[in-house]
Amino acid sequence: MLAAVQQNGVALKYADAEIGLNQDPDFLKEAGLWEKQENPVHFRQEEAIQSVKFSLAKTSSTYATEFALALKQDPFLKHFKTYNPNTWCKESRDPNFTDINHPCRGTTTCQNHLPNTTAGGKPCNTSCWRLAFRFHQQVSKETNGFMIQVDEFEGLGDGQKIETLMAEEVGLKIFCTFTGYENQDKHPGGKALEKLAQAIEEWYKTGCSDMRMEDAWIGTALHNAAYSKARPKYSNQGDSYESMADWRRRTVGTLA
Repeated sequence: MLAAVQQNGVALKYADAEIGLNQDPDFLKEAGLWEKQENPVHFRQEEAIQSVKFSLAKTSSTYATEFALALKQDPFLKHFKTYNPNTWCKESRDPNFTDINHPCRGTTTCQNHLPNTTAGGKPCNTSCWRLAFRFHQQVSKETNGFMIQVDEFEGLGDGQKIETLMAEEVGLKIFCTFTGYENQDKHPGGKALEKLAQAIEEWYKTGCSDMRMEDAWIGTALHNAAYSKARPKYSNQGDSYESMADWRRRTVGTLA
């Protein structure tokens, strides 16, 4: 199973983006990122959303793709309907696409030059990515769901920082995963995701009362257990989090 997930991540990375193959519906279904059934039934009624770096380009790491595929294999997490932004809208009025200083936060005031919604008010293929993402954040909030923020070793992407600010505006619970894997193509599934699943399950068992951002260590501790303690369990640091790469550079020589 692990080998199959890794192969799918690499296949998507090197699919021909120029003709749209890396986001072709049939290709995404075969790769496992889209459901093959049109309206799959999920055991949980709460909906989740992923905040990840774009991973379907030749210059991207496959970590986010493999993370999304691993979620579908986890005994607990697979029961949540989970929105993956990498497989959907890629339009923006922002000329730099992920400029955090651009005023758009995905609300109905978004000035996208292409149609933002269908006649039914839902995001469409030409939606601004921020509006589509916020729409699904709101769905997650209304269904008592959550956002999984995949913080790779080198830190959050610019788009992820915007998604964090939008989640805070919506009032959506954030579970932020962090890892000590230097190799961004290192598979994040298996035992690692158990820790994230446990944190989410515990949140539900305690009535979802704590809405602070919650950190979940999903990487091996490498040479020292201090890696897994680099961040507190709860925080309100939002998009300003120090990357694990910067943390290690700052603490080099201090680890036993």
